[in-house]
Amino acid sequence: MNKRAKQLVLACFVPVLILLGMCVKPLYTLITGEDMILQTKPLDPSDVFRGDYVTLRYEAEEVPIKLVEPSIVTRLQARGGEFEVFVLMQKKEGVHTPVKVTLSKPEKGKYLNGTISYIDKNNQGQETAFISYDLDNYYLEDNTGTKWEKASAKGEILAKLKVNNGYAILTDITTK
Repeated sequence: MNKRAKQLVLACFVPVLILLGMCVKPLYTLITGEDMILQTKPLDPSDVFRGDYVTLRYEAEEVPIKLVEPSIVTRLQARGGEFEVFVLMQKKEGVHTPVKVTLSKPEKGKYLNGTISYIDKNNQGQETAFISYDLDNYYLEDNTGTKWEKASAKGEILAKLKVNNGYAILTDITTK
């Protein structure tokens, strides 16, 4: 094989290798990840271009300030911006809820990687940390979107996740 042919093979092989590498973490999480269930909050989406889907918000995205480490609050007040946090979760009545938000990776227990955006007052006037887990949309079978939108608007959807080292994949949704 001459030099030109080797370069062509290498040029074709590198993109394929990159694409395969992007699949490793999600597949590994699906195979080895632990199950977790999150409670959703009401939200009514509408977008004719995406087909049937439901947009999800989670109760675990609004964490009471008392569960957030003081160093995180200080960092947000001093510098602002978004940064990665670890949210330690505990199962209560069949649903996982936050028990602590920290900058350091927990050594034991189930946790999610999240991005803290800001601290503000929620609808009830309580100081709350707003955290995103990038688990927003779930695509559905055709002609089932209306049913799920109604359930979402009532806050009756539970989201099933697979979690491995804080990395989460939304695998399914169910109603209470």
